[in-house]
Amino acid sequence: MKKVIAIAMLFATLTGCSILSELTALAKCEFSFHSAQDPVVAGVDVMRVKTYSDLTFMDGQRIVSNIIQRRLPFGITANVEVKNPGMTTAAVNYIEWIAFIDDVRISSGKIEDRIEVPAGGGTSMVPIRIETDLFEYLQGDNPKTMLNFALNLVDAGGQPTRLSMKIKPSVYVGGSLVAYPDYFTISKEFRSGN
Repeated sequence: MKKVIAIAMLFATLTGCSILSELTALAKCEFSFHSAQDPVVAGVDVMRVKTYSDLTFMDGQRIVSNIIQRRLPFGITANVEVKNPGMTTAAVNYIEWIAFIDDVRISSGKIEDRIEVPAGGGTSMVPIRIETDLFEYLQGDNPKTMLNFALNLVDAGGQPTRLSMKIKPSVYVGGSLVAYPDYFTISKEFRSGN
């Protein structure tokens, strides 16, 4: 019986050390925007749109129809790169995020999948799908201004737009979720021709 207790305590200690090293490694990790992909405005894939003339008649109808209904659904995947400069594998079990366009909060969410980041400069990509209704944030603007706002995110608009995210990663320690002390911010500016 004493052997079983000793083995259990050793396992708990080793597991605790492993979790502690993952937590320490997480503190050294660097989060940054890698890219944005799959932008959709009112069901229209805007990745292929560089100017308003690239919109088909059906695309234009779909967008105008949504605006008439006082909505402009928008979605984009932000690929967040996590780099681990430390010498121990880092892990994240949970990520809370808040997304902003030009300092206006547009969406929030969480990722509950475990993500491991290899040691020695290893990287992992975390795709975060952001979905929102731009109409809520752009009321009073004309349809062309609203569309320009969304197109800037894929380098097709006329003015730069900044997409930023506040991120708070967490890890499980002894069955409890331990969060990073505070949110940190990453951002990327999108402009036509960049």
